[in-house]
Amino acid sequence: MVLPEAFATGFSLNLQVTCDGEPEQTHAFLSRLSSTHKIWILAGLITPDPDSAMGKNIAVLFNPEGERVGEYQKMHPFTPMGEDKVHLVGQEPQIFSIGNFLLSPVLCYDLRFPELFRASVKQGANLFVVLASWPDSRMSHWHALLKARAIENQAYVIGVNRTGSDPNHQYAGGSKVIDPMGKTSAESNMEEELVSFTLEHTLMEDWRSSFPALEDIREDLGC
Repeated sequence: MVLPEAFATGFSLNLQVTCDGEPEQTHAFLSRLSSTHKIWILAGLITPDPDSAMGKNIAVLFNPEGERVGEYQKMHPFTPMGEDKVHLVGQEPQIFSIGNFLLSPVLCYDLRFPELFRASVKQGANLFVVLASWPDSRMSHWHALLKARAIENQAYVIGVNRTGSDPNHQYAGGSKVIDPMGKTSAESNMEEELVSFTLEHTLMEDWRSSFPALEDIREDLGC
């Protein structure tokens, strides 16, 4: 199960809204949900940083036993809105093993930076999950970038975006699963809904084997 960026509060730079008692409650909720249904859960939330007055925009992963097994911290805060002044910058990608897949989570604005995805692919990633609060005014970018990240990395890309509105934006959903060849395998509409899809590991392996573009990465170009 995948839930969007800051799913419990909505995206906000007001840490009193996103951090005042919310992270502990949300962690407990996610732990119960994952253990009750025996599922993996990846969800976006904002937590306080214990060593500063700032917050952290993270994707947190729970296993089917209800244990928190790791987190990824957003490496590209949304500077046009001043997120970098409120949320600490993450320092490195994270890779998690789930079944046959090596999962690399990313958060919203991260989607615009292909070097982050490439760094994860070099560590073996074959599944990217993008948790987002992506406004409807830039939905054409959302669709194009999800497809591009899948094609160039020969990996599954799951993009999960919020719906509804806040004081600043309207959100148009548009969650989708893109296969390693860039085909949209499943997608949602503008309304809140559940999308279910089974990933095929052999499809990804066969495509990488028959069209081994990743073997031609130029290390001397830094990408």
